[in-house]
Amino acid sequence: MKKLLMLAAAFAGVQASALAQTELSSFSVVGRGGVMNTFVHDFQAIGVNPGNLGRSTSIVSFTIGEGGVGASSQALTKTTMKRFIEAAEGDELTLAARRDLAKAFTSDNVLNAGADFNTFAISINLPKFGGLAFSNRQRALSHVAFNKNFSELLFLGQDAELYQQYAPGQTVYVSKLFDGTEIKASWVNEWNVAYGRKIIDLPLLNIYGGAGYRYIQGMALYEFSSNGGEVKAYSAASPILDIDYDKYLNDPKFTYNDADGLLSPVGRGHGFDIGLSAEIVKIVKVGLSVTDLGKMTWTENLLQAQDKGFKLPEIDGSEEYSFGEAANMAKTIIDSALVFSPVSELTTDLPTRLRAGVGVKIGERVEVGIDYVRALNNAPGNISQDFVGLGIDVKPFSALRLSTGVSTGAGDKINLPVGIAIVTPVYEFGVSTRDVTAPFVENNPGGSFAMGFLRFKIGKPKVL
Repeated sequence: MKKLLMLAAAFAGVQASALAQTELSSFSVVGRGGVMNTFVHDFQAIGVNPGNLGRSTSIVSFTIGEGGVGASSQALTKTTMKRFIEAAEGDELTLAARRDLAKAFTSDNVLNAGADFNTFAISINLPKFGGLAFSNRQRALSHVAFNKNFSELLFLGQDAELYQQYAPGQTVYVSKLFDGTEIKASWVNEWNVAYGRKIIDLPLLNIYGGAGYRYIQGMALYEFSSNGGEVKAYSAASPILDIDYDKYLNDPKFTYNDADGLLSPVGRGHGFDIGLSAEIVKIVKVGLSVTDLGKMTWTENLLQAQDKGFKLPEIDGSEEYSFGEAANMAKTIIDSALVFSPVSELTTDLPTRLRAGVGVKIGERVEVGIDYVRALNNAPGNISQDFVGLGIDVKPFSALRLSTGVSTGAGDKINLPVGIAIVTPVYEFGVSTRDVTAPFVENNPGGSFAMGFLRFKIGKPKVL
């Protein structure tokens, strides 16, 4: 269980990374706080709404090396983050300070973190044919939630309240004691293709439809969760992460991946997107899509654990009890309860989402949009809460686009994003953050950053 606690500590200490469950690979999307369904076109429509490819703005559009990172928490403040880092580094904290940390970390959204990076993406739009796009993307996602017992055990050890409920030596189970605790993480390499075109052409109404497919290589998967009496605990990691699997190599059920390629994936899967979008009198835009339909199958370096139950350690009576000792107790307890063993195969759902949006163009310089995103399953990497956002793009003059808005949900508090982009007929460069207040506000220790270096456009499609 040492890896579990190390993972929890690493996630809780992150100050930059996360898919606030938005498309961090696009600096313009981050600058609107994740609002995108009616805004994105060209290759940016991949994974969001493939129907928008039918109304691409360029004959050819491509990017190289565009991405971002971010992090958010509904539970932590800058003060609690500082105290946690001090405790993790070995500083002794008072019992009162450790109680404060245990209370702060008891949350459905201790942390939502991740990163999104397009190594390349390209789209082509031709009259009568429609829009076709390709991309390769690295996507890492994570979610951390602790229930009261897990948080108190981690920070308080023998002073945790559960010692008043259960006697030392009594057998208890993870499914009962840690209900509501989740630590999930995934890293995948995606190869995407998407197509969209106009399907209805009327004087005041254009409707576009599209579909996308992705071949997914699973690089890493981790889940420890206890919900409704069910415990899930499994992991798989590519050899490039240098995890020690020596103790499992002689087990006939263990399929070992010994770096059989550049990335050496340990899972594979297929995903699908479908989407519709509409333009009404060339002013109002409407978008509706379902993304990440499909499954992943993990077959290599795969371990899974069952809830065997554990006994609470005897209390030694010491008056001095540090965070390090409490963490070691938590490690010992869960190590005894969850024993990982090799399995030959595991199938997981992709993080399927419903996306809806409405946008309005106000003249030639202003566009406003509202997005709503809802998780359709509880798969690793999916958003933990519904997302709602208002996004605005303003072009004070032709070479400059400013983005802002307000958004909440998906594990975030209220975000106030800002994005700046230099725009020419053939080139865009931009930087953005999902919440410009993060460095200054006590109760928002997260943040995000996205940047696009090379986004090129060639020509404008003809309107038929």
